[in-house]
Amino acid sequence: MIPLNKRGMPEITPGRRGPEGSWNKNRRTANTFVHVLRKTIDYNRDNGTSHPAVAVKVGDKKDYCHALKIHGPCQIIYQPHQPNNSQAGGARLWIEVEPENIVERVYFSDGDYGLPPEVVQQRAKNQKNKSKNQKKKSKFNRKRK
Repeated sequence: MIPLNKRGMPEITPGRRGPEGSWNKNRRTANTFVHVLRKTIDYNRDNGTSHPAVAVKVGDKKDYCHALKIHGPCQIIYQPHQPNNSQAGGARLWIEVEPENIVERVYFSDGDYGLPPEVVQQRAKNQKNKSKNQKKKSKFNRKRK
């Protein structure tokens, strides 16, 4: 029997040697946002692939999966005139889950496990813009010297 503290987490006695425990010590405090990646669905249909088309965002961390099991209540929100800018492009429809509810991610055994194509394209575009800005700054600094 593992002793639990007042928050329901295992009671941990620190050792003198070795690394510190890296498991999750705190409960989630941020809501979970679930977005459906429409461009990835279109890409999978056109190219016969099966990239994950569901984005799950908890705080600053984003994860992608094929399916989702939500253990507890959730709400579907549609705001056509106030998009959620936490997702690239500003989602207008998303699912919101309270922090105390468990969200279980499910992956296909024969699915593609890389990032969805729209995420790869967005990151490449951001990287390209970042490198352009750095080149402009370096040209500006050379002229000043």
